[in-house]
Amino acid sequence: ALALREFPELLPENMPKGLPSEATSADASYPGSSATMRILEVGCGVGNTVFPILEVNRDPGLFVYSCDFSATAVSVLKDHQEYDPRRCHAFVCDVTQDWTVPFPEGSLDVITLIFVLSAISPERMQHVVDSAYRYLKPGGSVILRDYGRYDMAQLRFKRGRCLAENFYVRGDGTRVYFFTQEELTAMFEKRGFVEEMNHLDRRLQVNRGKLLQMFRVWIQARFRKPTAPS
Repeated sequence: ALALREFPELLPENMPKGLPSEATSADASYPGSSATMRILEVGCGVGNTVFPILEVNRDPGLFVYSCDFSATAVSVLKDHQEYDPRRCHAFVCDVTQDWTVPFPEGSLDVITLIFVLSAISPERMQHVVDSAYRYLKPGGSVILRDYGRYDMAQLRFKRGRCLAENFYVRGDGTRVYFFTQEELTAMFEKRGFVEEMNHLDRRLQVNRGKLLQMFRVWIQARFRKPTAPS
């Protein structure tokens, strides 16, 4: 799975242990409340990340939440034979609005945003970052992978597909934004995150069947919520 290949911090030996929760005793009963390590996957689709994470990490203290805007995708995920409500919980959530979630604020160790922010209107991106901060434990992290500026996909968009600067609509109606590293840094630091990694991943992909060379640009980053409030 992409997340495990690109983010070794999701492997069991690299996961943080024992971060203090900000959740109160009043929040004691919710899915995953007894877990010692909680991950939220935003934009889970049909489960291409959650199930590989659960497969490689058998720690009974791990609990994974998965949310998506699409009720259909969440339904498919819940019908998967590997879906175990003792280890994971899938739910519908539009993260561009106020988050309706099954866990309290300050209770998550990791939030993954893998090709998520780029699909959101630029004016709502900061809201997503702010909400992620609210639900992370002190010391918890957002790990992110998304499209970088001047990726081949951006350069191939035709005129008329541009909704705003660096923001485009695909033929299927989905939208995509292409980031600079500096934009992401500014967005997360504005809320008080500390940047731990911000890496530009440039790759040349070759399609020998079509004799095409494709220059891909992605950004991979990790931002941490400080242990002391900021």
